[in-house]
Amino acid sequence: MTDEAARVEPDAAAPTGRGRARELLVLGAMVVATLGGRALLEGSACVRRADEALARGEVDAAVAYAMRATKWYVPFAPHVEAGYDRLRGIARKAEATGDVDGALLAWQAIRAGARGTRSFYQPFPERLAEADQHIATLLGGKPPPGVDRDKPREQRIREHLALLATSAAPATGAVVAMYAGLAAWLYGAHRALSAFTRRSRARRLAWSGAAIALLGIFAFLLALARA
Repeated sequence: MTDEAARVEPDAAAPTGRGRARELLVLGAMVVATLGGRALLEGSACVRRADEALARGEVDAAVAYAMRATKWYVPFAPHVEAGYDRLRGIARKAEATGDVDGALLAWQAIRAGARGTRSFYQPFPERLAEADQHIATLLGGKPPPGVDRDKPREQRIREHLALLATSAAPATGAVVAMYAGLAAWLYGAHRALSAFTRRSRARRLAWSGAAIALLGIFAFLLALARA
């Protein structure tokens, strides 16, 4: 083999830009499929356990399991709607029997599920709005503390609604930065691993890939802490 052939062969073996794009798409699809598959399995199991707990009369446990089902959020997954339906049924039944604390527990679980799965958009806004309305109404109907004793019930409900509407939520910028950091981490790790398997000068790309991966995971963790 001539020196010229030796110089060309490693570069010819290197993947093209289109090939790298395909590899990244496959890697991304595998990550999404893995995470989505686990969410589907865990969420369905939580719905099943919630039903079993209800059958045993363990309402608090049913609320906990149903709320977990809502937090294993995957777009269009049936277990998420099922979890919200279980919680809403428990809340409405508690209201019908005058169990204010039980109703609050279930509505607050709906609120926690909806708020806990918020990213750059709010899934199930109608579920959240209904839960906030019922929570404010139930809290407004309780005996008020001394400072609110002279306030009309409707005013107390409005104040509770205002407080619920201004509750802390993940900052949109931090959520976007978190996903961007995760993407950079995956891209850098893939680039580093691919480069380390080649003998040519392209191995130097491994170090730049490793640097991108480190910066990506740092940005991901920082954004996660601030979200």
